Amino acid sequence: MIDEFKNLLSLYLLIPMVAVVGLAFSLRFRFVQCTHMLKAWKFFIGDRDPSGKRSSSFSAVSAVLGGNLGTGNISGIAVALTMGGPGALFWMWIIATLGAILKFVNCTLGVLYRQKDADGEFVGGPMYYLSKGLGLKRTAKLYCILAIFAALSVGNLVQMNSLALPFTQAGVPPLLTGVGMSFIVAMVILGGLKRFSAVASVLVPFMAIAYVAACLIILLLNIDKVLPAFGLILQAAFEPLSVAGGVAGYTVLQGMRVGFDRGLFATDVGVGIDSIIHSSVQSKTSMTETALTQGLISTLSPLIVMVVCTLTGLVLITTGTWTGTGLESTNLCIEAFKRGFGFEFAGHIITVTLFFFAYTTILTWSFCADKAVEYLFSRKMIRPFQYLFVAIIPLGALFHVGVVWTVADIFMNLMLVINVAGLIGLCRHVMLLYTNPERKRIFLESN
Repeated sequence: MIDEFKNLLSLYLLIPMVAVVGLAFSLRFRFVQCTHMLKAWKFFIGDRDPSGKRSSSFSAVSAVLGGNLGTGNISGIAVALTMGGPGALFWMWIIATLGAILKFVNCTLGVLYRQKDADGEFVGGPMYYLSKGLGLKRTAKLYCILAIFAALSVGNLVQMNSLALPFTQAGVPPLLTGVGMSFIVAMVILGGLKRFSAVASVLVPFMAIAYVAACLIILLLNIDKVLPAFGLILQAAFEPLSVAGGVAGYTVLQGMRVGFDRGLFATDVGVGIDSIIHSSVQSKTSMTETALTQGLISTLSPLIVMVVCTLTGLVLITTGTWTGTGLESTNLCIEAFKRGFGFEFAGHIITVTLFFFAYTTILTWSFCADKAVEYLFSRKMIRPFQYLFVAIIPLGALFHVGVVWTVADIFMNLMLVINVAGLIGLCRHVMLLYTNPERKRIFLESN
């Protein structure tokens, strides 16, 4: 019943909404997510703070990626190929490209309507531009409630549950995995924004580069199969694909539906939590420049996530594990790495990667939930919530949370509907900034 409702919500509301609004915004802003990609990279790399004393653009993108590069970006790609065939990857690229413009509008508004809290730190996000920009105070509170429940479920319990399985198979007791994760999460989130930014700035680039390098090694070892794999992806995106001698197959619509659905989940486009993070960035530039640069920088995260997802998919296809193995989800990826490297121990690369991906996802969702708690109540309630957040982490390792995953998806889907509706209502404000004379200096100077 719940699964059916979630599937109907995704198929008939979320996917059309993101695709149509994403295309409309892309046309209105002249596909800024594509035409100014080099400029976005320049801003991203150029705004770093090695001291960790302020929230920089680099730390913001790292934190967003920490939330995006969760366990679902490994096991989720295996699920996408199993359910939708190789063509699903192509449709993931499409929805990520269209969804990137939602992040541009989303994060620009986050900076535009942000404010300072009692500690002098910037706070912003959908709840602020929904209440201040549209006067929807109750809707803003509903968004915060959904964000808190999403953080406790998909950003906590579900991540630990996905991590506990491979660790248990490796001989680590689930309770030990859960308690260990609780301890290292507490060390960061109880240290506040600066510690969170510092950890994200170091850990996320390291884990992403290490995983990408491992995938590239496998692809180099199977270099003769890479181009055929791309050909299979493009063919399956537009033609029905039969496998196993025609006994089973994938339709174009099936690949499109699964690809769009997995693409939304992998990138979090339209959900709005990225604007909470980018709103915290401290900059000496004007409000217009800060808002537009943060909006532009935010379009990089879907691109980076899609690179990771594509490499995972190519590894599964080139090693021949995506079909016919009888394995599912994480176990399928573990088998792909074993075949790719040619030895059993290589499967542990996935286990270690899952650990870091789960860790950073938990940290990012905790930070965003803290801001939702602060908006609903006060800063005084953040610490009790953090204790609760840390305390329930082991539960995800001990219990099956399949229903929690489905409910969490619904929470995030409702967050997306609320946020995208807000983006439609406030898009004109971003357009005013975008047509501001200052835009010419920000966007059009030579890269």
